[in-house]
Amino acid sequence: MTKLILNRRGLLAATLAFAAAPALARAETATSTTTLKVGDRDVELTILRPDAPKGIIIFSHGAGGWPTHYAALLDLWTKAGFMIVAPLHVDSMKHPKRADYDLRAAFPLRLADLAAATDYAEKAAPGLPMASAGHSYGSLMSLIRAGALEGMIPAQDPRTKAALCFSSPGVIKGLIGPTAFQGVKKPMLMITGDQDVLPGMIADWREHLYPFDTSPPGEKYLWVGKGVGHGLSYHPEAPGFNESAALSVAFLKAKVLGDKAAEAVLAKQASTPLAEWKTR
Repeated sequence: MTKLILNRRGLLAATLAFAAAPALARAETATSTTTLKVGDRDVELTILRPDAPKGIIIFSHGAGGWPTHYAALLDLWTKAGFMIVAPLHVDSMKHPKRADYDLRAAFPLRLADLAAATDYAEKAAPGLPMASAGHSYGSLMSLIRAGALEGMIPAQDPRTKAALCFSSPGVIKGLIGPTAFQGVKKPMLMITGDQDVLPGMIADWREHLYPFDTSPPGEKYLWVGKGVGHGLSYHPEAPGFNESAALSVAFLKAKVLGDKAAEAVLAKQASTPLAEWKTR
């Protein structure tokens, strides 16, 4: 048993080293903002671009959040060679017109923001493969872009090669049913925890397992951190952040860039003292 634990700790160390390795050779990342016209709205994009990006991540923040709230996570992705394009959604606490929108009204506007951000990214860095990533409400957006709610909401984007989810908004009544994630045939990683609840919204952390459990099998991954709550993605000091963030890099490199070393990391990953790991 002791030998097994040591082996798993060694694997974790290797995974973390794999995620950090690109930082040794990378140049500075350029960070900028630009504003797009989407319908009658101005949508601000935050763009993080390494000198020679290999892929693109379209990132959707959680309800009330904003792109730079996730600075530590986004920085790790840029170190791995990804350009980040992240819109400021109307439900953000940083949005100047937040009072004009509730979360229901923000739903279609978020999808429009992400479609516009993807078009922008395609022109800014043509030919690069893309992933959709998000936290909480943003995770649902990313799953929709990867095929969730197919037939109900025509917002799937064929440019999305994989969906990366830090938590989810849970099982939303009237929207998320037994077939909600049947259209997610692309690779998906769900990162959550056994304390991932939101009073008044998500009473049972197991709701976050629903996309993993009900989407078609094949290249689906689940990390459940012990003692991990809803805000892991923007708390780099939290136990579990380093492990989950490193796995997010391995997932992105493997499924978006076709990196064989990253595929090997995912294939060898197992549960650790910090988290349960599942694949299907």
